[in-house]
Amino acid sequence: MSAPPPRIALLDPLVVSQIAAGEVVERPASVVKELVENALDAGATHVRVALWEGGRARIQVTDNGTGMDADDARLAFARHATSKLRHADDLLAIGSFGFRGEALASIVAVADVTMTTRRADMPVGVRLQGAGTTELTLVPCGGPVGTDVVVADLFFNVPARLKFLRTAATELGHVLKFLDALALARPALHLTLHHNDRRILDYPSDPDLRRRAHAVLGADVAVALHPFAAEGDYAVAGLLSEPALSHAGPSQLTLLVNGRLVTDRTLHHAIAHAYGTLLERGRYPVGVLALDCPPGALDVNVHPQKTEVRFASSQSVHSAVGRAVGAMLARTPWVREALAGTGDAEVAENTAGADGALVTDSVADIGTSAADGFPARRSAGAHAAARSPAWARPGAVFGRAADPARGWPAERESPAGAVAVGDGAAAEDEGGAGAGPAQSGLPLDAPTGPWSALRYVGQVGHCFLVCETADALVLIDQHAAHERVLFERFVVGLRGGAVPSQQLLIPLLVPLAPAEVAAVAEAADELARLGIEAEAWGERAVRVRAWPTVLRGRDPAAEVRRLAAALLDGGRGQATVERIERAAATLACHAALRAGDSITETDVRDLLRAMDGVDLAAYCPHGRPVVLKARFDEVGRWFHRS
Repeated sequence: MSAPPPRIALLDPLVVSQIAAGEVVERPASVVKELVENALDAGATHVRVALWEGGRARIQVTDNGTGMDADDARLAFARHATSKLRHADDLLAIGSFGFRGEALASIVAVADVTMTTRRADMPVGVRLQGAGTTELTLVPCGGPVGTDVVVADLFFNVPARLKFLRTAATELGHVLKFLDALALARPALHLTLHHNDRRILDYPSDPDLRRRAHAVLGADVAVALHPFAAEGDYAVAGLLSEPALSHAGPSQLTLLVNGRLVTDRTLHHAIAHAYGTLLERGRYPVGVLALDCPPGALDVNVHPQKTEVRFASSQSVHSAVGRAVGAMLARTPWVREALAGTGDAEVAENTAGADGALVTDSVADIGTSAADGFPARRSAGAHAAARSPAWARPGAVFGRAADPARGWPAERESPAGAVAVGDGAAAEDEGGAGAGPAQSGLPLDAPTGPWSALRYVGQVGHCFLVCETADALVLIDQHAAHERVLFERFVVGLRGGAVPSQQLLIPLLVPLAPAEVAAVAEAADELARLGIEAEAWGERAVRVRAWPTVLRGRDPAAEVRRLAAALLDGGRGQATVERIERAAATLACHAALRAGDSITETDVRDLLRAMDGVDLAAYCPHGRPVVLKARFDEVGRWFHRS
């Protein structure tokens, strides 16, 4: 006889609390976010965050806000207890960060929590302590005005959640990313972070957004940011980068809606749409955008972590953002600054004294000499170089010996396994200034497969290779073809042996966002198989000690920045190998021959032979076609030949 079906029963309150905690508390950064936002709602102007082991062991958030009395402090740990609203209609006019009344209740359900708080009108404060329960002990105590919350042993009673926490470096990176975004969102807030009793960052109060951007993003980024503002029903303002400075994915865009940090597809799409063809597909500018909506036009009660919003009129928001950003782009301020010789000097003047915002082992303390591998400030000339075609940039042609100042040995080698797509500079030297690619029409000798068996005719538009078979015309996109070959080299190294690499004479320091540093450090073993030896250097830079020989001639710093962005943006929730393969596709794309690069017949021969050994050589790693083919009889019909 089968057992009767289970009866419906109410969940134990402890289980309910732990389930609710799973919606609010995902990792240490979630705890920091909730506690810091509570501090801001309490009117704090100075917030100090301290972590131990990336927050896995302990988290402390101290503020100088209004504090609480004993009754409010005890009630703050009850579920759905809040001072932010009383009626459902209040949800459409929320101006605070927190309002659900779930943060402290969720945290204490999965951690050991101690809160000390005092109001200015109270002679003494109170201390509450509890772990895994809302039944807290309360004792009087002394202390400054404000609130101090210590969270220890996160997920001590939920081992299934504990095992999902990453390394201390990774968890620290998530906290740093949130605090950097908050620093941009609230320039007037004094914000500090300590890790393992060492100060990591210090952002003094500075209401000037551009100076705060200088402190958070660095001088080389701040100089490329340009202000915009537009009034109306939907007021829009902020700083966004010129097209020469972009990022793979929107992770370097800080979005604010009525002062709230959010992620929102409508805003991302509006920004990308405004830039249009100024940016490659999938790339986004860097900067800050703040949107102020009228009352009743916004619903913030969408996500338990309050990171998403819903607009009453997404089309109106999209139009307002697009107009504001488009007006800034139409002014092309980066061109005006470059022609006038301003920009760098202006930012230097406006940001004087802001360099001290980052301390200890941050990039600001390492130095900015040429030997270190990165400049103190990105010049207008550097922006112009970034916009110029690849053939006009020193060392941009694949296979070329790079500038020794960047860390490469002066002599050139040709390691086995490298794709030797020749040296355009050498071709010009042999054929005279301005000589284009060879147009001999000679058949390629010793074919190894269908690609190398093609008869090469020449290059057109500094972009497309014209070949033929016995009965057809074949057009090859040189960038897409080279991109596929490089990607396969990286994947072979990732899955099997290793991509040949070369030690840099001088290790190269590359400034990155903290979360990107953590992503690179976490993937160090897989990157080594790609020929890249890189390690974290403090919280805001990585040190590169070796570089793949197949990428010689490319700027390692620029490629590392793209690689880090791909690791962070393209693979959350995926296995490391999958993330690295995505990163390899990005690296191959930016390292490959580009439209505008001249190419010699020897280069073409090597490229086509390499394509013979590549799977899916007819498509680049992003799915775009490498080749188009038209039979000669079809070409004849174009000219009305029978």
